[in-house]
Amino acid sequence: MSNRLSVEKGAARFPLLAVLALMAGIFAVGSEELVVSPLLVDMAGSFDTTVAVMALSVSTYGVSTAVGALLFAPLGDRFSRRLSLTIGMAAFVLGTLMCAFATGPGLFFTGRALAGLATGAFVPTAYAFVGDHIAYEHRARAMGILVSSWSISLVLGVPLGSFIGQWANWRWTFGLLSILGVFVACVLLVTRSGAGPTGDGTPRPPHDEDADADADADTDADAVPVPREQWIRSAARAFLAPKVGLYVLATFLNMLGFYGMYTFLGSALQYRFGDGSSMTGLMILLYGLGFATSFVTGRWADRLGKERVLVALLGGLVPALVAIPLVARWTPVLVVVLFLWGAMQSLVVTLLSTLLSESSQQYRGTVLAFYSLATNLAVALGAALLGPLFTAYGFSAVGWVCAGITLVAFVLSGRAHLRGTTGRATGSGGAPARTLEAKAAGSED
Repeated sequence: MSNRLSVEKGAARFPLLAVLALMAGIFAVGSEELVVSPLLVDMAGSFDTTVAVMALSVSTYGVSTAVGALLFAPLGDRFSRRLSLTIGMAAFVLGTLMCAFATGPGLFFTGRALAGLATGAFVPTAYAFVGDHIAYEHRARAMGILVSSWSISLVLGVPLGSFIGQWANWRWTFGLLSILGVFVACVLLVTRSGAGPTGDGTPRPPHDEDADADADADTDADAVPVPREQWIRSAARAFLAPKVGLYVLATFLNMLGFYGMYTFLGSALQYRFGDGSSMTGLMILLYGLGFATSFVTGRWADRLGKERVLVALLGGLVPALVAIPLVARWTPVLVVVLFLWGAMQSLVVTLLSTLLSESSQQYRGTVLAFYSLATNLAVALGAALLGPLFTAYGFSAVGWVCAGITLVAFVLSGRAHLRGTTGRATGSGGAPARTLEAKAAGSED
């Protein structure tokens, strides 16, 4: 009996090293996605091209990430997730090294595409790895650590990459990210996650056996091929669920305005403070600190009402995006505006993802897939569409266009909020999502 208790106690230990490896992996891919912004001017000089052309590497990364998630993430369901993670991180390292040693834009863009594909495969597989290999009582904690890695990459990774690029060379930024990727791949190969009979040799805690049996049954059921027509109908019903379409479009427009502005923020700051100045990295760090405030402000949104706060924040982002280029010459004011921009944008992203996850219980997975698609499409289009505008008319023009895009998102979120308020007041048009989903399911049957 004592031996069994000691085994169960060992199985319940938090797999710190494995979780830290996954956290470092997400930190690396998140930093690489965003670190290009403060390095665009230096990269354009190295390749004798324009900032607008090099900004297309952001679009390349975004498109490749979406493709990688669609094509390669499902492979983890068929093969070992640990092996899939290791291969994905190895591909990320190769792509990042290609960027570091690129002799021209062609090789650099190829490296960005490969790193993006690897990111699309790695991140969803890392989340699935937590569900498969982390003991039940530790899964929420592990997932929280992984999700926080994105904020850490913005608060720490991007400013650090900017400082390295300004003090040494932009190639060193990619070189250090590749070294971090090698470390992650090695740790994933040698660590045990302590989850249970999943190939790691550690028994699963007894209280979790029923849940895992149910999960296995669900997996077997999901393995049955779904006709394409039925999948299309389900996707259409998910998009047409109450408020989903409005919030997905608002997500796309908000992220388009964000990435359009953020992509060229580093270049504008470098023009403002000069080459080699640490102020560019410091300003981006202040934005990142503002972005990290959602850990606190999210509680306020719960008390005040998510939809109401979302509308107010999107309305606040509009003048902020216009103001950033205008106050760039006054450093103290710029500090305040960048911090507020980060704080508002962080909570907007949190609220949009939360509202969409709550909008449909039956189609939650499909709804969040729309959210991911809208985000990655915005990443791809933001740099591609606004690059020529930045080159021809400057940062102020980018600010006005991004503010206009965000204004449309503000209108859509206000319409969604009013639709819910009207439905509750009149008792019509605002039926609970589950009721509508039940009717849809009944008609399908």
